[in-house]
Amino acid sequence: MSRASWDLRILSWNLWELRGDLAALIEAVEDLAPDVLLVQEAPRFVLPTARLRWFARQVDRRILVGGRGGRGLAILATDEVAAQVIRRGMHPVAQTVSDLNSTYPRGVAAVRLSVPGGGAVVVSSTHLALQEDNRMRHAEHLAALVRSTGAPVVLGGDLNETADGAARGFLAPLLADPAAPTEHTFPAAVPTRRIDAVLVTDGLRVRSARAVRSTRRVEEARFAGASDHQPTLLDISL
Repeated sequence: MSRASWDLRILSWNLWELRGDLAALIEAVEDLAPDVLLVQEAPRFVLPTARLRWFARQVDRRILVGGRGGRGLAILATDEVAAQVIRRGMHPVAQTVSDLNSTYPRGVAAVRLSVPGGGAVVVSSTHLALQEDNRMRHAEHLAALVRSTGAPVVLGGDLNETADGAARGFLAPLLADPAAPTEHTFPAAVPTRRIDAVLVTDGLRVRSARAVRSTRRVEEARFAGASDHQPTLLDISL
């Protein structure tokens, strides 16, 4: 780490509750070498904490937030990033129950990190609902959290809508997607929509932002079997 700047690589990925090609998933994360992994659809039912810990060990990352009660969200990081943690937590977000899909628990996992040399940054993971009214409720909650942080914010998530959606539009004045809208993430086999993104507030220097379709060891066809979503990768300097 340099006191002039702190470079962070952040990967956000819906892990499909580890139901896909686990070898491909693990190898892809190892190849991409993120400092922070923002997870959606972490294991929720059978031994969720044990399975998340198993995965964290495979990719040599520490769990900062996640496990039982984690609402399908998790944040994993390197030891170097874990050493900078100031606070961590899980914020539940209330939903209107209208159908079976709307019973999925929603929330925001967040970690506040001290930036070497001064200042702080908040990294967070979220998973918006399938229903537009619940996505809007979630977006309002996110906006309030962002305004209260007093620090730059990175938010990775499965947003379940593209940039022209109502919730994304509501968040746009606070949180921008630095990747091109053509960096599609879903469905994984033949991506046609960008419904997964890593959003950022002002105060962060973005060096690159893109969807990932393959890595050094995991070719495109095999990569698509790791999850039903493709991940978004963000490189920033603080």
